[in-house]
Amino acid sequence: MDSIKLNDNELNAVSGGRSSANAVASGSFVSNSGTSLNLLVNWSVTSGSAGQKTLRVSVSATSYALVTVELPYGVTMTLNGVAYSSRSRAIDYRGKAQVTNPLADFSVPNFRGPATVSVAYHFNGTLSGQPVGDIIAYGTITA
Repeated sequence: MDSIKLNDNELNAVSGGRSSANAVASGSFVSNSGTSLNLLVNWSVTSGSAGQKTLRVSVSATSYALVTVELPYGVTMTLNGVAYSSRSRAIDYRGKAQVTNPLADFSVPNFRGPATVSVAYHFNGTLSGQPVGDIIAYGTITA
């Protein structure tokens, strides 16, 4: 999979881009859609009281100019075969530079890993004049 390097300003702008003090593990993975629109998935596993672990996943869209509406079930995360849905945030970016815009966040209590994960953004729109359905990123959470 291709990876995208982010500078400190971009990491600070991405929800979940920095790991917390009680992080057990963290990482990220990126989709390779073949278009100028891809997903950046940042994850971290934190340890709480009584050793319970919580998985936090932040999903962002990396793109050039992009205008979307909020969708009630716009992002789906499938974790070891269990699907979680979240609304996707609206994006209105009309600039020429490639940017990262937050889409959705997930929190899974009592997490036990490692786990395989896929994240789908149900874009279902037009990008550069071409129809695009789902943008999907795949990864493994190692904690």
